[in-house]
Amino acid sequence: MGWFSKTKPMDDQSKAPTRSSRKQCWEARDGYFSCLDNISVVNALDPKHHEAIKKSCQGEENKFEQDCATSWIKYFKEKRVVDYKREKFMREMESKNAQQIDLSGMVKR
Repeated sequence: MGWFSKTKPMDDQSKAPTRSSRKQCWEARDGYFSCLDNISVVNALDPKHHEAIKKSCQGEENKFEQDCATSWIKYFKEKRVVDYKREKFMREMESKNAQQIDLSGMVKR
């Protein structure tokens, strides 16, 4: 461990997270994402939103970063963008009356 490292107990990959620590992380994530929704920010990793997030969601962001493993924070922020784009695409396709095709029975050859 270095002088300026920011390792947290939940970053220790030799120990699995407990059910209560996962729940605490997810609750902090949900609170942070709710705050981002209130200020219409989807991509929290985009530097152009940094000031707005600091101004409006500093407390929620601090709790999220405190309660979650560092790797989970990045994953959740990236997943939020992917989920948003997927939902947007699905709404667009539905508005064009596109029909979903069930490919679960397809066999790879």
